[in-house]
Amino acid sequence: MRRMVIFSTLGALLVTALWWMFLISPRNGKISDLGDELVVAQDTQSRLQVQIAALEEIRDREVEFLAAVGRLDALIPDRPLLDEFIEEVHALSEDTGVHLQTLSPSLPTPASDGSVLREIPVSMQIEGDFFDLLGFLFGLSDMERLARVDAVSLSSTTAEDGATILSASLEVNLFTLADVFPTEGFPGDQPVEGENPNDPPTTTTPGDDFEANEEESTAGGGG
Repeated sequence: MRRMVIFSTLGALLVTALWWMFLISPRNGKISDLGDELVVAQDTQSRLQVQIAALEEIRDREVEFLAAVGRLDALIPDRPLLDEFIEEVHALSEDTGVHLQTLSPSLPTPASDGSVLREIPVSMQIEGDFFDLLGFLFGLSDMERLARVDAVSLSSTTAEDGATILSASLEVNLFTLADVFPTEGFPGDQPVEGENPNDPPTTTTPGDDFEANEEESTAGGGG
């Protein structure tokens, strides 16, 4: 009788062990794996929700982003656009009462910070009274195009009526994404036969033609 009880108990234990090994344990393993997958899915869902929220914000602020891109393109264009800058500077000099004596741009050079930008050095010589020059400098800073004034050198002279006239040499830097100038050149510039097209352009002051004609007249009279 005792043996029967022992064998029955052992059989029940064996059946229980087999039932646990082949049924419960695999299911517990699957439940654990599914739990891990659920955690990963929840984490992925959280990250996707953050991305969706960011994309929705971009969509809602599309007009602002496009306006910001437009302002950036105006500040740093993908071409030198020196003809437009020269026209703006001449208009600014007329508006502020400054006499623009010289305006000499140079070829674009790589930016000093190693970025993809190109710097265009521009030298200017202007003349006027203090407040006119100050208005001109403020006008440069208010341009849609980014014009960084790196150096200002001042000198003064006294006019016949006793007024003080200031002369300022400006070193200005423009920025662009282009490496070379457009082939059209500057307004009013005509290519000279035999001239190297890669040479930096030159500008002349309004009095240059008068001085040249005067020298020719003097030479002709002397002959």
